[in-house]
Amino acid sequence: MTIERTGKMGARDLHLFFLIDASDSMSYGGKAETLNNAIREAIPHIREIAREAEGTIKVHALTFSTGAKWVANHVDIQQFNWENIHTKGVTDMGRGFELLAEKLSTEFAGERGYQPVMILLSDGLPTDDYEKGLTQLKNTHWGSKAIRIAIAIGSETDMDVLQEFIGDSFRGELKPLQAKNAYELKNYIRWASTTVSHASIQPMKNTLPPPPTVEAETDVDALDW
Repeated sequence: MTIERTGKMGARDLHLFFLIDASDSMSYGGKAETLNNAIREAIPHIREIAREAEGTIKVHALTFSTGAKWVANHVDIQQFNWENIHTKGVTDMGRGFELLAEKLSTEFAGERGYQPVMILLSDGLPTDDYEKGLTQLKNTHWGSKAIRIAIAIGSETDMDVLQEFIGDSFRGELKPLQAKNAYELKNYIRWASTTVSHASIQPMKNTLPPPPTVEAETDVDALDW
């Protein structure tokens, strides 16, 4: 898996994007609560990774439900605090892609730097034209260069859609992760936001360690959503 670095996007910063499903179904089974806690718990570890960057790590987060909106925008990880998402509505994933594409084609036009890291988290099926939004995203310079990670929350997610989002990241070798319980979701979010970010900052290693697996002593049957 080859990691590419191209110049100085936002001077010397790594931009970390969370694209989060905030539809009504995320309120069931503690999925939204687990996600909120997982991102909050990952922050100290992301700060450690940021020390190896020439600049810092800037965090951006958007939620999509009925429409999409930014909930964090260009925040230095050293000052970043996570505010809980609130769930309601449908799953306008395509609008989330469009919103990110708009940001990349305006705020980041002409910039160069570390490959951005984009983490998509969803528990269901898109309710809008996700393909249109995804095409717009991949047609931007930084959308096409990004390291794109997708995490399914539970068993009802359309894995083919998540694979389309990942696309040719790592020469098409990367597959969506499926978090079947809170334990896995926390591990996957931490891996995606730290290990993948570190791979972008240290591209000469040309490797991305695999995501964590469930520990043998963990009672998975008691955790499944």
